[in-house]
Amino acid sequence: MTEQKNKLPKAEVKSVNKISTIWLIPLIALAIGAWMVVDQWLKQGPLITIEFATAQGISKNESLIKLRNITVGKVVDIKLNNNLDGVIISARLNRKVGELLTKDSNFWVVKPRVSLSSVSGLSTILSGSYIEFSPGIEESTRYHFKGLENPPPTPAGTPGLHITLDSSSDNAFDIGDPVLFRGSQAGRIEYVHLNTQEGKMYYNVFIEAPYDQLITTNTRFWEVTGIDVDLSAQGVKLNTGTIETLLGGGVAFDVPTYLTKGERITERAEFSIYPNKQKVNEQLFNVGQNYMLLFNQTIRGLKPGAPVEYKGLHIGEVVRTDIDYPEVTNILDKNTLLPIMIKIYPGRLGLKDNKIGLHKTQRNMKKRIMEGLHGVISTNNLLTGSKFIELKYINAPLETPETFGDLLLIPTADDELEQLMTRVDNITKAIEKIPFDNIVKSTSKALTSITESMDQFNLTAERVETLLNDPKGQTIIAQINATLKGIESLTKTYSEGSQTNQQLNEVLQSLDQTINNLSPLIMTLNRQPNRLIFNNDNTTEIQPQAAEQ
Repeated sequence: MTEQKNKLPKAEVKSVNKISTIWLIPLIALAIGAWMVVDQWLKQGPLITIEFATAQGISKNESLIKLRNITVGKVVDIKLNNNLDGVIISARLNRKVGELLTKDSNFWVVKPRVSLSSVSGLSTILSGSYIEFSPGIEESTRYHFKGLENPPPTPAGTPGLHITLDSSSDNAFDIGDPVLFRGSQAGRIEYVHLNTQEGKMYYNVFIEAPYDQLITTNTRFWEVTGIDVDLSAQGVKLNTGTIETLLGGGVAFDVPTYLTKGERITERAEFSIYPNKQKVNEQLFNVGQNYMLLFNQTIRGLKPGAPVEYKGLHIGEVVRTDIDYPEVTNILDKNTLLPIMIKIYPGRLGLKDNKIGLHKTQRNMKKRIMEGLHGVISTNNLLTGSKFIELKYINAPLETPETFGDLLLIPTADDELEQLMTRVDNITKAIEKIPFDNIVKSTSKALTSITESMDQFNLTAERVETLLNDPKGQTIIAQINATLKGIESLTKTYSEGSQTNQQLNEVLQSLDQTINNLSPLIMTLNRQPNRLIFNNDNTTEIQPQAAEQ
């Protein structure tokens, strides 16, 4: 064995100085990986964070960021915020899109939405929700954003004007509700905010071009409810808006007829929303004087804002109809009067709308009250029951006007319709006191008696008819007719102007003359019955004498 080992050749060991080509493969792979990393780093955009109330519909590493329906990023992380009342979404955007991240950029979740004004996001039912990116127009860059709960109605960069509207009305508007100009859509409501301290709703509105040129210092905005029914003394007026306003309402604007166009608004300005167009067309005044009225009748139908009129002219309005006054202590007392506060505007009386006109109005009203000016609650519309205050002169002047609190008191009187209703009520009560039962019974008895009389009359008529049909009756009737003709002939004989009448008149005249001649004799015989026996010269009356004894 040892010999065999010695016969084996010895190996020659040589050192290798060259690098093996097999190492080129991992080096190439490393280089490609580094290049891919660098390329990805160069292509990827900034990492941004977006705050949302919830992450509904959004998934990590799945949900996309889109701009005009083109993918520009992806959601890489979702976590709760520090207050645990919302979520923070981290998203990686493309490098080129990073230049569009400005202060006024907007992000919102696109998902199916159905509202009265629009239907959107139906395509996400199959594809899933995603985050829409709307670039801004400002220059400052931002990487942290607060996401919108609803998509903005107006894309950024749209030419137009942003304004703010405030309203104290019971009707509220929503994002996307239209803003109209004479029936045409001129813009939309973009944002709604409630000011709890003021108790008002504020709306950010965008007016698109060219309608933004119509916004001036004299522009007025009012509510549009779709259907506006006006019941007045002139009849019923029905105004309808567009289908969109019928469903959700909206806001309209224009310049009132009594104002000029005004100066154009080029920057954000604030306007108030009026309840309706009628209020807009009513001229606004800067100064007014409050007065009080006390009524002993119902004030149902009289509300704040109701007009105050004089001979049909609108001179003021009702301010208050409540009873929150220290002078009113027991409303259930039958002697307690209900207070109504009204405001009269000097501008509506033909005076200047300033303090000078206000002082003149105060002096004139005191004088007019002393001359008999009274306030009356009148009915404005019988269908709706709305009422208003009418000022009129009544023949009841005052020497000294009274006050209620620190306000001048205008005397009151009942309305003519109210007086008429009172009279009708009194007549009704008087009618109720009439004993209709006794009258009905008496009438029934009278009708029974009349019926019996009619029966008796019918019986008599039947007897007369029987007599007339009898031949003997005909003979009797002929004799009666002959007798009547004789009487008629005799009457004609003694009628005035006939011969018999003249002879009779002559005999009567002769008889009258004879009676006149005998009148002295008859009078003498009445005084002296013995005048025919004794002489007229013996005036001594014979006295009886006693017999001698």
